[in-house]
Amino acid sequence: MNTPQRTAPTSQFPSRAAQAIDTFLASLNTASTRRQRKAFLDEYLAWTAEAHDRPRSLVATAELLDEENAARWLHVAAQGHTRRRSSSRGPRAEASQNSMAARVSTANAFSAHYGRPLDLRPPAGQFAPRLTPDEARRALQALTELHPVGILQTTWERSAAVIAAALTTGEGLAVLHPLRRDDLDLDHQPPRIRVRGTWHPITDETSLHALQRWARTHQALTAGHLKDLKGGDVHQLWVTTAPGRPRGGAPAPSACLPATIRTLESAHRKLTATVLGTPLLVEQFCSAEQPQDAPPV
Repeated sequence: MNTPQRTAPTSQFPSRAAQAIDTFLASLNTASTRRQRKAFLDEYLAWTAEAHDRPRSLVATAELLDEENAARWLHVAAQGHTRRRSSSRGPRAEASQNSMAARVSTANAFSAHYGRPLDLRPPAGQFAPRLTPDEARRALQALTELHPVGILQTTWERSAAVIAAALTTGEGLAVLHPLRRDDLDLDHQPPRIRVRGTWHPITDETSLHALQRWARTHQALTAGHLKDLKGGDVHQLWVTTAPGRPRGGAPAPSACLPATIRTLESAHRKLTATVLGTPLLVEQFCSAEQPQDAPPV
């Protein structure tokens, strides 16, 4: 969950909630924080409009800053009634504690920005159990051995490489997502990957194979025979492997564009569910135990 960013309280605020949300989002410096805050504020606005039987454009900012209104929204959301897409537990499964904590954090940050802090208490975070180092290596080996039916080969290769990076560095998807091609140095001895400015040796053969394979596929997608994107080079390590879907009358985006976190999460969930029989988080492959015999980088 993202840590709430503190902004200077604003005593005067736009009367319409939609404008207040846009103004608040513009004050945030981090793109990932903006995306998360926008998703939950849009949900809150839509729920408030429906609950009060009025268009979203007529919802007042004061309604979003009302403690009782916020509490009702959180109660409905916790029951899964505001869910926009199905989960592994079904389309109406209860919301996770982590998503509820993010909703509360969003409401608190939004209200504090406009000088009307709600100070809602978030639920405790809920963390999926991490695999042991041996479990993670065995799972990665199973995920990399055979190309699963129903998953595009290039997508499979990318997902396996993401897991290998998590296993090597102990970092989750939020940290791995911004990596660039230069952060993967496979010609070095030992091969290594860089996150947070620190190089990590790739000592596991399965991880090395997965990352080498993705490096070749990345080259083919961004500069070689699989290249689809017209224009400049793409240096992000994780890129899309197929054209997207056309939306709002716009043409489908090309493959080889930087992949979003949501794209990587979705592909990872499908791969682990298909091969292992249960969806796992990338973070579950991040061992809490660091190897004691790793060679210096």
